[in-house]
Amino acid sequence: MPFSIIQYYGKSDKGRCGYCRSTSSAITHSFHSFTLIPQDYQELLDRGWRRSGHYIYKPKNITTCCPCYTIKCNSQEFKLSKSHKKILKRMNKFLRDGVRPNIEQEKEKDESFQEIVDIPQIKKAEININEIKGDKQLENPINTLMIKENQIQNTPQKASTSFQQQPNCNETNPRRKKAKQLRLERKKAKYEAKGQSYEPVGLNLAQQKTSSEKTIREFIGEVEESNCHKLKLKVVDVNSEEFKKSLNQSYNLYEKYQSVIHNELETKDDFLEFLVNSPLKKTANQSSPPDGFGSFHQQYWLDEKLIAVGVLDILPFCVSSVYFFYDPDYSFLSLGTYSSLRELEFTQRLSEIIPSLKYYYMGFYIHNCPKMKYKGNLSSSYLLCPETFTWVNLNDDVRNLLDIAKYQRLNRNPEVVDANEFKESNDLDGVLVLSENRYCTYKTYIQSFNIDTLDNLLDMVRSRIYEEVTGDNDERSSIIEYGKLVGKSCAQRMLYLIVPD
Repeated sequence: MPFSIIQYYGKSDKGRCGYCRSTSSAITHSFHSFTLIPQDYQELLDRGWRRSGHYIYKPKNITTCCPCYTIKCNSQEFKLSKSHKKILKRMNKFLRDGVRPNIEQEKEKDESFQEIVDIPQIKKAEININEIKGDKQLENPINTLMIKENQIQNTPQKASTSFQQQPNCNETNPRRKKAKQLRLERKKAKYEAKGQSYEPVGLNLAQQKTSSEKTIREFIGEVEESNCHKLKLKVVDVNSEEFKKSLNQSYNLYEKYQSVIHNELETKDDFLEFLVNSPLKKTANQSSPPDGFGSFHQQYWLDEKLIAVGVLDILPFCVSSVYFFYDPDYSFLSLGTYSSLRELEFTQRLSEIIPSLKYYYMGFYIHNCPKMKYKGNLSSSYLLCPETFTWVNLNDDVRNLLDIAKYQRLNRNPEVVDANEFKESNDLDGVLVLSENRYCTYKTYIQSFNIDTLDNLLDMVRSRIYEEVTGDNDERSSIIEYGKLVGKSCAQRMLYLIVPD
């Protein structure tokens, strides 16, 4: 039977924050995962944990500088916004015509437009593990449209003068056609080229509104064989031979992205540790998608050139976005936002096979970080309450709460409690530990210390005086802390590694 195996590091104080850039105010709990069963990692995500390679961390929201709330989107309820549609159309136009768009002219004039700016995750290298475990180691760029209203005078003479100053809409100065009319004309031309007649079907207002709500897949489907450029997306297992063939291309792209976008130099070992090596055990069965659960790279190939990569974990209930990097030469395509839409569409397709796999996890939402608020612009998004571990719809009420204070219990019902709460008195004995190549419950582990003078004492007394019996090896306080953080079910399912002196 496979197990998740972890080595708990404990709490890290005074760490560097990847969001506000403070050098000594981030507080996290963390552990190293040797292996992770997809079901266990799904449950950890739903308790506020997140991975960076084999390093799994959870911010201590109540005291850290930037509280991080896990955010997810229901892909089956998601609706495209005006800015999302514009980005999809921009990509389609580039693929069709091969012309680089003028972004300044296309930017949205409302608050819904904001390009995704990637924020580096916490990396294992940024935390001094020696300090944690001693020697036991293994500005918002939104353009606002200002509308100036002409003041119309009451006198007929001035009204007439004002009218004469308006531009003529005649043959010499025609009105620009609306996008909808242009689409109808293009569609009509296609039918006529095939020798067929095209007549749009008359719809009432309600039907017109419904028919105009195009899905991501419908936008993607507008791409044609005659396009100037071809964009192909491939999802590859990080452990597959196919992935290994493109490994150097992926690393070169990542190196360029980090250098240009984040002004950081990354070695190939950094890349492998951060975005390729994964503790997730590949799992394929009747309840999984065809390619199974595990870690994957979603590659964006433009005319056989790799221009972007989305690092994804496919889990029993979600597609979890780990990281995204792209060629800065193609920033004009808003690839950050475009990738989130493609990952949502990918989740939608998986949910057609596995109905329970319908959520798209976007990592952390940091309300006080302007560059991270874009995640809240996706419709049907939910935040994880850090106390009850229940999901709360990200609406204006929740935003107002977070405006008041960075840390909040998001579930306002005082009667709701953590259904998977770990209680020392009831659950400690059942924690699974791994020591000297064998695993057992914590209770059995304590009883394995054969000391004659204690043989007849009660188990509770035996564990209470663990410092006399086992010295530092027992790690009782660390195991209790770990159990409360991961929850009862994971604590009694994953193996907690006890490292000997």
